[in-house]
Amino acid sequence: MIPKDRVMLVVTHLAAVWFIGSALTALQFYAVILAGFSGSTAALVITLAVMVPLAVYAFVCLGAAARSIVPLTRRARGLWGWASGVYGLGTAGLVGTVMVDEQTGRALVDSGPLFYLCGGIWYALMAAFFLPGVRARLTALGAAIVLAAGGTYAAWDAAQPPTLDEWITANGVDRALLRVGDPPSGYTLGSVGAGEDGFGATYEGSGSAGLHLGVARAGHDTRRADARGCPVPFGQPIHCTDDGGGRLLVNHEGDVEYRELILRRAGLVYTVTMRGTGAAELTAARHILSGLRPASDEELATLVRLPMRR
Repeated sequence: MIPKDRVMLVVTHLAAVWFIGSALTALQFYAVILAGFSGSTAALVITLAVMVPLAVYAFVCLGAAARSIVPLTRRARGLWGWASGVYGLGTAGLVGTVMVDEQTGRALVDSGPLFYLCGGIWYALMAAFFLPGVRARLTALGAAIVLAAGGTYAAWDAAQPPTLDEWITANGVDRALLRVGDPPSGYTLGSVGAGEDGFGATYEGSGSAGLHLGVARAGHDTRRADARGCPVPFGQPIHCTDDGGGRLLVNHEGDVEYRELILRRAGLVYTVTMRGTGAAELTAARHILSGLRPASDEELATLVRLPMRR
């Protein structure tokens, strides 16, 4: 139990530890970053070998001023043990915080000053653990457990795959672009991908090079085009023909030959890319464009496996 006349001294002591811990968090962070940039393991080892004793000595100086409230620091051995314990346990908590923050998107580390101040909290908690009295130690231990449990839960939650709605929202995807056509006979809908600018779906077929459907807003394609919408050739020959039903067949010739079947409708541009040159691929592409509809959640399920912005 801390006497009432010493409460202010204890608060001042913990505030000083918190301040020193925050400063050490910043210094250690930049020292490790600079040593890491050198690409030399020896530089990192030397940095740690110099930095750790200096950090412990900083706490020794602080502990020497706290002898009236921390009995452990009244002897030289106890003072160094207190400084080493506060630094070691506080740094362990700091490292754990950084690891959790890395897994959850680096929001804390990238915040700069807030990260340093939070790092100082761990050192203050460890200093509180060394205060006399069971109540003070249990309070410090309980606070450390709560922080550790919160970090563990945050890391576990970050490791869980996002829901489809969370992924779409985080990546700024326009749901109006998430449209597919029914797979032609002999084809299955394979992988899908989406972003702010468009949506894509692959149709896989046995014995076929496969087809790819791309959906984008009108005007997204920055290629020069003539009045019919046919891309103007730039280095490789391009031939366009009217395929009927509002579709335009674009033949790209040259070193890499492929075809595109393009349909413009309601402000969207649908493009089916064909690597094959046979009539079967063209028939399949027409089938896809004839049955366009919003993609179901099941068809979009694999999107959540793709990277998600935090």
